Amino acid sequence: MGLGKNSNRKKARNRYWVFGYHPVKAALLNPNRVFHRLILTQNAANKLQKDMGTLDHLKPEIRSSKFIADLLGSDATHQGFALEVEPLPEYGLSSLDLTDVTFKPVVLLDQVTDPQNVGAILRSTEAFFGKAVITTSRNTPVESGVLAKASSGAIERIPLIRVSNLSVAMKALKDKGCWLIGLDPLGEDELENVLQATSDVNIGFVMGAEGRGLRESVRNQCDYLAKITISSTIDSLNVSNATSICLYSAHVIRNRSN
Repeated sequence: MGLGKNSNRKKARNRYWVFGYHPVKAALLNPNRVFHRLILTQNAANKLQKDMGTLDHLKPEIRSSKFIADLLGSDATHQGFALEVEPLPEYGLSSLDLTDVTFKPVVLLDQVTDPQNVGAILRSTEAFFGKAVITTSRNTPVESGVLAKASSGAIERIPLIRVSNLSVAMKALKDKGCWLIGLDPLGEDELENVLQATSDVNIGFVMGAEGRGLRESVRNQCDYLAKITISSTIDSLNVSNATSICLYSAHVIRNRSN
């Protein structure tokens, strides 16, 4: 057993492999992460020891790159790092603090099912000073090595909050003073204009699944429906790219306002 808390109550939870340098290092540094095996190539062990100091307490297994590839599968870009972990403790909506004055945006995902997209959104949320990512318990990817890899370790630092009903969660956020901005190619307002109008309040970006977009019940809960103007030669943006634009734009406009 490695680092982490409350390991006894989580023993029955499904384990999975985190792989790659940044995801594994971030997981090892997360006190809430429970792990069972750390497997490294010698080069990876040397790199990790240079970054973190002695690894004796982590009890790494030194193996070949082929051993790790055979363990994880050929599609896993492991870079010599593999960590068997248990899923993180689940966050509830009540854990979200909307009382601070930093007004960091939250991101709400309406049935975004691709783990690569969810991981990339976690990474952008951290990169552009977001607070948390909220998604549904159903019709959303489970925590996995692919998601952790796509997040480049951000899953260890940005809360991924799962709710049973997104519309109910949206109402709860609005009751706490959070203004919700739904992204829609047919939205009435330009994103920049909406962000200028909401530069001094808490906001949440509501992102729909690719192709289907926002469900009607979710659209109806949004305070604004905003659009990102793009070239006429392309139909739409990938949801993770659109989220990055929203978060970056919010950061720039809020800094400009201050």
